[in-house]
Amino acid sequence: MTKASSLFLTEGELADRMGIKLDILKTALPALAQAGFPQPDPLFGGRRYWPACEAFLDRRYGLSSSSGQGNPALDEEEPWKRKKSA
Repeated sequence: MTKASSLFLTEGELADRMGIKLDILKTALPALAQAGFPQPDPLFGGRRYWPACEAFLDRRYGLSSSSGQGNPALDEEEPWKRKKSA
């Protein structure tokens, strides 16, 4: 398994995946934890589950599937699929 496809990440790997420095992540983690950011899982060496972290961030920035912004193709029916009236 390559690093890019790892599901359980250390804080350093998490920071890399998020595109920020580890120091920034460590500073933000207490506030993120209060907002529901996924906790490290002791069964997996104290690593965090990346899909849960990504889902948290998507919700935080309004990109959850229920917001309609996550997939612009689903925001309305395409004009060419509308039924023509007789």
